[in-house]
Amino acid sequence: MLRPALLTLLAFTVAVGLRWGENARVIAATPVAIEVTSTAAGAGVCPHPVDCTLRTAITAANADSSGNPVTITFAAGVFPAASPAVISISSTPLPALTRPNTTIDASAAGVYLRGVNQSLSITPDGLVLAGDGDALRGLVIQGFSGACVVVQGANVSVGGDSTAAQGNILGSCGTGVLVTGAAATITGNHAGFTPTQDNPAPVTTGVQVNAGGAVIGGDAGGGLANVIGNAATGIRVGGSGGGGFTGPRIVRNVIGRDPQNHPAPVTTSVDLRQPSSGSLVTANDLAYATTGISIAADASGISVTGNWLDGNLFHAIAGLAIDLDANGIANPIRAADGHGANRDRNHPVISRAVQARIAGSAGSDCAGCAVQLYLAEHRPGSTDDYGSVPVSGGTVTADSSGAFVFDNPAVTPGQWVTALVTDAGSNTSEFGPSTRVGSGLAQCGNVQLAPGWNQAGYFGSDPVVLGDDFPIDPASGKISAIYHYDEASGQFFHWFANSPAFQTLSTLQPGEAYWFLADSSITLSGGFSLSVPVPVQLKTGWNEIVYIGASADVRDALSSVAGAYRYVYHWNNDGTASGWQSFGDGSEPSWADDFSDLQTCATYEILATADGVLTPLQP
Repeated sequence: MLRPALLTLLAFTVAVGLRWGENARVIAATPVAIEVTSTAAGAGVCPHPVDCTLRTAITAANADSSGNPVTITFAAGVFPAASPAVISISSTPLPALTRPNTTIDASAAGVYLRGVNQSLSITPDGLVLAGDGDALRGLVIQGFSGACVVVQGANVSVGGDSTAAQGNILGSCGTGVLVTGAAATITGNHAGFTPTQDNPAPVTTGVQVNAGGAVIGGDAGGGLANVIGNAATGIRVGGSGGGGFTGPRIVRNVIGRDPQNHPAPVTTSVDLRQPSSGSLVTANDLAYATTGISIAADASGISVTGNWLDGNLFHAIAGLAIDLDANGIANPIRAADGHGANRDRNHPVISRAVQARIAGSAGSDCAGCAVQLYLAEHRPGSTDDYGSVPVSGGTVTADSSGAFVFDNPAVTPGQWVTALVTDAGSNTSEFGPSTRVGSGLAQCGNVQLAPGWNQAGYFGSDPVVLGDDFPIDPASGKISAIYHYDEASGQFFHWFANSPAFQTLSTLQPGEAYWFLADSSITLSGGFSLSVPVPVQLKTGWNEIVYIGASADVRDALSSVAGAYRYVYHWNNDGTASGWQSFGDGSEPSWADDFSDLQTCATYEILATADGVLTPLQP
């Protein structure tokens, strides 16, 4: 029998140990375990070797008053992992799980909770987690006209590490997971798919968040992302009444693809609405959508602002990758008034992009803004490009005037880039216009002429006065005739060797297009380099030009006169054959085009349908 003094010492030791836990060894409370042993949907007896149903297990958990954690598991013999057993809910919905700190864990079993005959007077949901600290792992839940899972308690976890089969597979429900309780964690789940995940099981919304502090996805580690597809909306934040709340962290989710990386289209990947603000949307893979990230405009005096979009991947987006005001229209640059989605933060504009340096402006009201550089998802001739992949190390801070510079970014000539900005209030913009990365120089050098007619530019450093013979070097071959088309008069001017009486062309001008009739292979020596493109005035009708800019797809090279030309022709004389090659304006099939790119320093005939200035792409 212990003496009173020793009892007092033990009590003091326990009290101190509980207060200063780092210095004490505290024995954890023993969890209460309930094992489901029946696939029946009705009432049963728990515990029982063959008659403990999920319905009764939830009721038993709710009735537990031990204060210890409760875990509901499933008997492997009844619910084998390799062949999930079905619990069909056809009439009365399951009771809500109201007991705090209760886990329903099917990660070591195969459990398929299926809703059938859902024509009830109420909107039936699959499972309702109403206790604080509850968790749901490893179930397949399908066929409920409400939500597959409803989260009402605080600090509830749905899913977990999907590599450990803790994620839930949700489909054929109105909503995959509906969150109305604070600080939920939704991770490792698949929404919009059948139990085998190889076919669509559409949901209207993958995850709906109506409370603050949620984490949708995961920050690091394998198997933490939610995979959502075959939905009208992948993840929606807000969209219901009530007071405002701080938006969630939406991290590393895959939306618009199935678990095998095949297309699983959605209409909107991420939709941010009132009454929420302050969402973080980062490192998500968003694909096969009409809209990537949509942020609703102000209404009812509530601003949907402070939403920080960072490092997301976009692919196969039919409309806007980022749509402020949710109107499907790319916002123009406009004066800031503090209203609108993300305060209608203006997008940045890249003014010059070469491999060594990309420069631009975020606007004079964006001093100190973070500018993020993206490789653009580019479609030739399109004005709807958007960022696809963030450029490694491609974030800089705008200076006091809003100007920004990326020195030696991880890009190569021929790639297209775009950018977005985020201000000090965490308001991220839409993507700005895309720009092609140039090498920095357009170099026009020696020109090789084949026997016969050649259309080529003259690239000497100075004008050449034509005499009786050209070239003057007697060791070279001779040119018999030169023609030059003048767009202003619509006439050809010509020069003939040793025929001064018939000359109407007296000078060759650098950078101009000419027709040369050569009697043998000849090299016209000369050359120059330019760091800027050379604009060309086009007149309605035929124009002969030398294209001095970056080599690019015809539609991109002529983007400055898009809609104002009908045909582009190029004369080919490679020494073995000669003839015209053509490129249309897109009104005929692409297979009818003989070439695809305009080449630096090459000559072309352009049939313009209106006057305009052709500004080639930045070299």
